[in-house]
Amino acid sequence: MGKSFGMAQCERKAMSIHKTKFGTYEVRWRLNGKQKAKGFKKKIDAEKFEAGLTLDIVPDESKTTFEELAQIWLDDYALVHKSPSAIIRDKQILRDYLLPDLGKIKLSQIQPKHIVEIQSKLHKRGILKPKSINNITGLCHKIFSDGIYWGYLKTNPAVLVKPIKLTGVDYNWWTFDERDKFLAYAKMHNYRVYRVVCFAVNTGLRRGEVEGLLRDCLDFHRREIVVKRNFCHKTMVLNEYTKSKQIRRVPMNSDVYDLLLEYQGYDPKQRIFKEEFQNFCIDRFYPTQGKAGVQRITFHDLRHTFASMLAMSGLSVFDIQMLLGHSDLKTTMRYMHLAPGHLRGKTDVLIRTQTEKNFASELCHYSDDQVQKAAIRESHESTLEAHGHATVL
Repeated sequence: MGKSFGMAQCERKAMSIHKTKFGTYEVRWRLNGKQKAKGFKKKIDAEKFEAGLTLDIVPDESKTTFEELAQIWLDDYALVHKSPSAIIRDKQILRDYLLPDLGKIKLSQIQPKHIVEIQSKLHKRGILKPKSINNITGLCHKIFSDGIYWGYLKTNPAVLVKPIKLTGVDYNWWTFDERDKFLAYAKMHNYRVYRVVCFAVNTGLRRGEVEGLLRDCLDFHRREIVVKRNFCHKTMVLNEYTKSKQIRRVPMNSDVYDLLLEYQGYDPKQRIFKEEFQNFCIDRFYPTQGKAGVQRITFHDLRHTFASMLAMSGLSVFDIQMLLGHSDLKTTMRYMHLAPGHLRGKTDVLIRTQTEKNFASELCHYSDDQVQKAAIRESHESTLEAHGHATVL
C-alpha cells in the first residue's frame, strides 16, 4: 500500500503464497505462534500483502482512521483506475461530506449507523438529489470494500446501508420539426452555432467528445467519425479516451459529411470545434433557441434528441446503444418507448376467441358436474382437431 497508517508490528514467520482450487491466492503466515491466512483474487495483491508482512507491516483497523484509508485509496486505487475528473469529484465528496463525520474515527469503530446518519442528514437538507446522495454513500462503500480487500478491516459497514430509491428521470428533446426549425434559423443568422448543433444532433456525441474531436478522427473514405477522445472541463485537458473508455464509430449522414468536408486537407491534430465552444451555451446556443422559437434544451439534450429520433425511426435498441456508446443497455432502454409500435399488439393475448367466449357463456348454465364434463369434452375435441380427426358426436 502507498501509506502505512495505523500498522501493527508483531512477530511473524513462515510466510507463503498458495493458489487455491478456486483459482484465488492465499497468504499464510504465523503470528505470535498462531496460523493466519488471507485470500486474494489476484496474485499481485497477495504478493503486496506478503511484502508488507515481510517488512513487519500489517494493517490494523484498531489504529487506522477512515481519513487515512481514504488517502491510501486515492493514492493506490483512484490514481491508477479512475479518470482525472472522477478523482476531482471523489476528493470533493470526501472533503465535503464524508471526512467531516468519519475522518477521525478508527475503522474498527465505524458502524452502519454512522453512514445512515450522513445519508439522513443530506436528505433532510434537501439540497442534493437522491442520486447524488447515493453516489456519496456509494463512494464510502467502495473505499471500505477495497479496504477489506487490502486487509485494513474485516467487514464493510456500508453494506447494510440501503440506497435511496430513485424515481424515473425524464429528459428534454426536440421533435423533428423543432430541430429543423432551429437549424434553418441558425444557418441563416449564426453559422457557428449551426455547425456545432447540426453536428451534435446528427451524431449524438457528448459535449466533451465534440470538443475533443480532431481531424484524425474524420474518416471521409468510410464516411465515419472515430470517437476516441474527450475534453475534460474540470482539468481542461484533452484525454485520449471517452467516458466509457471505448472507441466507437459513428456514421456521417449527408448533413454531417457536407459540414465537415472543408476539413479534409487539415492537419491531423487540428481541433474541429475549438473556437465555437467559448461561452457557447450561455452566449450563443440559448439565445438562438429563443429567437428561433423552439423549446429551450441543454447541450446534452441534443444527445437525447439524437437517440429519440433514432428510436422513433425504428432503429433497434442495440444499434442505438452502439451509436451512443452506452456501457449499460438499461441506459439506452429509456428511449425505446418512442419506438413505433413499441408495445402494439402486446395485450392481444388477453383477447379470447369467439369460441372461447361461447364456451364460457355455456358454463354459466351448468352444474359443477356438467362443467367438469364439458371441460373434458372441450379438451378432447381440441386434441382430436390437432391431430386432424373429426369429432364423433
